[in-house]
Amino acid sequence: MRNTAKILKRLIEKGYINDCDDAELFSYLSETEVQNELQDFAEEWSFYILQRQHDLYLLPLSDNVFMTQKLGDLRGFVGSNKRNADAYLQCYIIMVILWMIFRSKNDIEDHARLLRIKDIVQCIDERLTGENTATALDEHAVSYRSIADKWTYSLNEDDENSRKTKPELVRTACRFLEKNGLVKMYDEEDEVRPQKRLIDLMYGYYLKEQRVNEINELFERLVSDADN
Repeated sequence: MRNTAKILKRLIEKGYINDCDDAELFSYLSETEVQNELQDFAEEWSFYILQRQHDLYLLPLSDNVFMTQKLGDLRGFVGSNKRNADAYLQCYIIMVILWMIFRSKNDIEDHARLLRIKDIVQCIDERLTGENTATALDEHAVSYRSIADKWTYSLNEDDENSRKTKPELVRTACRFLEKNGLVKMYDEEDEVRPQKRLIDLMYGYYLKEQRVNEINELFERLVSDADN
């Protein structure tokens, strides 16, 4: 139990361990008792253990009230005086970034390419502005309208004294991902590249068929509730 507790402590602290930085802890995973105890804790505390060749990740499930990121955490990262709409917009930007990275069905190496901030801005512009915006807004909740307005009325050009430009809003989302070890920013924060941790988590858990089906079912329920 002591070895399992050591692993859990480190996982809770930073979300993962690997066989380089945490060699001793990683070696404990060869013990059957440790593996069984980790699975028992995973069931009781509602998290998922993902083990790769050189890494072990802890992923809180949606009903985990202790380890999951809350909207307030992201709102605080954006700024202590910001409203929920700012955090919703950041969530949307992050979803677009992830879609741009993993939309290709090619091999994993294809997803390690750099994304330019201006291309992310253009992609979001195409989804939140234009002729189809009014129809989309009418079909979704007020929160979607609020994030679309936040984006649409942001400044288009960079301004050193403003945090409300579209490129800066995208950089804020990228900084949040970078803080969590998921991406790395380059070229004076004009480019972003996914890191190994993000690729492992997406392919090892979030893009698996069962998880994708769960997400689709969730969206179907939301649409059904909105219609009723």
